[in-house]
Amino acid sequence: MKRRVTPRKFTKVAFNALVIAAGLSIGSSAALAEELPNKVRNYVLKTCDQHSSSTLERKAEEYEEIIQSAAEQAGVNANLIKAVITAETCFRPTAISPQGAAGLMQLMPATALRFGAFDTSVENNVQAGARYLSFLLKRYDGSIHHAIAAYNSGEGTVDRHGLEVPYRETQDYMKRVMNAYYKLGGSDDLVETIAESKSGKSKKREPLVERTVGNKRARFEERKLTGRFAERKLLPSCLKASRRLQRATVYRDDDGARVFYYRVQKNDSLDKIEKLTGASEIAIKRYNDLASSRIKAGQKLKISECRL
Repeated sequence: MKRRVTPRKFTKVAFNALVIAAGLSIGSSAALAEELPNKVRNYVLKTCDQHSSSTLERKAEEYEEIIQSAAEQAGVNANLIKAVITAETCFRPTAISPQGAAGLMQLMPATALRFGAFDTSVENNVQAGARYLSFLLKRYDGSIHHAIAAYNSGEGTVDRHGLEVPYRETQDYMKRVMNAYYKLGGSDDLVETIAESKSGKSKKREPLVERTVGNKRARFEERKLTGRFAERKLLPSCLKASRRLQRATVYRDDDGARVFYYRVQKNDSLDKIEKLTGASEIAIKRYNDLASSRIKAGQKLKISECRL
């Protein structure tokens, strides 16, 4: 009589082995295994972008009106916003990363403030995330791939390395976003499209300002609407800068913004600087593109910035 073989218990070790075999890093994303099946014995592991296009559209349906509104205001393809949300949180608005990124679009507190989200509501989170994507697309001449890489690893990293960002997390992130983007009907056009709210069609975005050689007024208006000038209009007012920040730092005013700097002293740490200035350690790392908490005496750190 043939002996019946019973499946072995699905252990944590076996689960981790399966993750590694799939080429994924354990715990690298809030959406890594967002929807394991109810019966773990099926041994199915998915990232959110691996769902079908109809499933992704169903997940996005609850936030459709907010996403479409943010897309139209920021001039970003709504499908790109959905793709970023897919890779970041798989449409879970309460997700918070170990680093402090929050909301559907996983914005760091400094980035959220930088792009106008002054509370943690879903609507403000998506609008600020869409503005950030718009800023990145303009910065990288419409390149979706560069914008997505910078959304994950920061503009400084992409400015130095281009699309060859030396972080596996960023490379995996780009694949997940683009996979979801294509499934949702996105295209590779360098000029982003604005999804119309009801019809499902899309139209090309008109240029912000007609480029006229030698026309100083046109160049000034274009500068107001793009790049650094536009970014600074989204900064919090300097009237909200704390006394603690002003006492501990020096500042420089430039082009409508005030930037605060701190000179690292002997035995300083990021934790100590956080207590002195009130700026979060995460924000300081992001401003200065620090991969670790190591700093040295004499180093000049950007701490914060605000709108004059």
